[in-house]
Amino acid sequence: MSEKKEVKDQFIIAYLPDLDNTQTIINNAICFAKMLNKGLILLYISDKAYKCVSITDAEILLKELSSKITGIGFHSYCAIEGQTKDIINKIPHLLSGVLLVSATEDKTNAKVKEKLASNPDIMLKNLYTSRIAYFISSQNLNSNLPFNKVVMTIDNMRESKEKVLWGSYFGRFANSEVIVYYHNYKDEFYRHQLHYNIKFVMRMFDNFKIKYNLHLSSNSKTFVDYQAIDYAKENNADLIICQTTKNKSWFEELFTLKERKVINNSQQVPVLFVNPREDLFILCE
Repeated sequence: MSEKKEVKDQFIIAYLPDLDNTQTIINNAICFAKMLNKGLILLYISDKAYKCVSITDAEILLKELSSKITGIGFHSYCAIEGQTKDIINKIPHLLSGVLLVSATEDKTNAKVKEKLASNPDIMLKNLYTSRIAYFISSQNLNSNLPFNKVVMTIDNMRESKEKVLWGSYFGRFANSEVIVYYHNYKDEFYRHQLHYNIKFVMRMFDNFKIKYNLHLSSNSKTFVDYQAIDYAKENNADLIICQTTKNKSWFEELFTLKERKVINNSQQVPVLFVNPREDLFILCE
């Protein structure tokens, strides 16, 4: 770390898995730092499991990248050697991080033969136990995020409420319009749980005077996050807010995690993921 920080501070972490492709991540992280009035730390993890550079070489480049950042009160950089998944899990205590911002490599790039930490599947594997929310976009996203419109999915699960706080941040700090996207269920118990979650959203958003709209999808069969991606693209939303699978079996981790399709969405809609865990770190306002 190049500068001293206080323990009470919280930071946006720009996780740079590939030092040859950093601008999209840094731009997005700056947008979040300004929106949430937080400092920014550029993070590189030198993990020998993937294509990497030494800590010394990384710090030289990180220092140069950090020197070009303007418009936020605090910014610094950090290069750490170790296993990516373990370091990311320690970010709340290690760096006082409250949001990780990163970007994934295009999976269709046939020229890439090396194992990259920016590969979408590898990225998700390293992040699915994260104790802070994480925002993932394509490396092809060139423009700054205006946060004008945000789509947040809600389902019948109790954990669905855990992302509502993040939905409120966009409405409160960026004056975003929040679209609460959901579909109904045939099962009466599921409908009751969904209704309870929507009431929770409405109470919180009304309390903070957030601009929001409820959008009921007529498609009750397709996973709601998949639908939200199409809706976000068609309605020019800047991102969607989703939650990850709570209880992941070994089979799901290897093959069928639903968020794998979300993070790999062909529409290249950015996604903010919230892991449903009791020790999740949240924003200090």
